[in-house]
Amino acid sequence: MPGSRYEMTNPKAPGPPGEGENLEVSPPRRLVQSMVALWSDDVKSEGTSRVTWEIEPIGDSCHLTVTHDRLRDSANEEFYGGWPMILSGLKTWLETGEILTTPGSLLYG
Repeated sequence: MPGSRYEMTNPKAPGPPGEGENLEVSPPRRLVQSMVALWSDDVKSEGTSRVTWEIEPIGDSCHLTVTHDRLRDSANEEFYGGWPMILSGLKTWLETGEILTTPGSLLYG
């Protein structure tokens, strides 16, 4: 529901790695969320960014596009590189029910 809060989870972290608000909820194709990263003091100081999830059906499958924007031009480099591992973990979990266990995925999972 637009306006509702969400919190990211990571069972290996002492607290949520991020939180925000659901800005646009259009099931089953689009979700737009604000995001405040919380995994380090450096990223906390970056403030609020936006993540857009778009799902496009392709035959009996789908294409997922994730856009993370509203970051300042020289945003903390911790914002870059995590999404591919998060999405790999999501794909593994959806296909197998198992959590991806590569070292990098455990940082962001």
